[in-house]
Amino acid sequence: MLNKIENAASVDALREMTMRHSTMLQTAGCLRHVASVEEKKGIVSDYLQWYIIGRNSSVIDRFKEGLSALQFLNALQQHPTLLAPVLCHSEKRLTALELERLFKPDLSPPGSNRRLGESQTLGYWADYLLDCEGL
Repeated sequence: MLNKIENAASVDALREMTMRHSTMLQTAGCLRHVASVEEKKGIVSDYLQWYIIGRNSSVIDRFKEGLSALQFLNALQQHPTLLAPVLCHSEKRLTALELERLFKPDLSPPGSNRRLGESQTLGYWADYLLDCEGL
């Protein structure tokens, strides 16, 4: 649909495409009367904005809430370039050691009962990372 609108060469062709896809364009809030061929870029841009952001806003909000639960969103906003190598696609394979370096646990005092359980959990975490690395 967007490809046809974007490739419209005349005002009549653009009007025909917008009328043919009027239901979707109206749903997206970008159906309008077309007076020039140049308006096709605005229609396509508005539709993409709705399709990517508007339509998924509740999902994006829930994702942000999940990131906020452990203050991860705040850290990401304050230091976006620091976490980019981990969060963005890279051909470099992420190793268990790199993951361990990224997440530093806030442990209970040495000798406490909680510290014993935390140490055991850290062992399980290290085993899990090594298992994942082997896949």
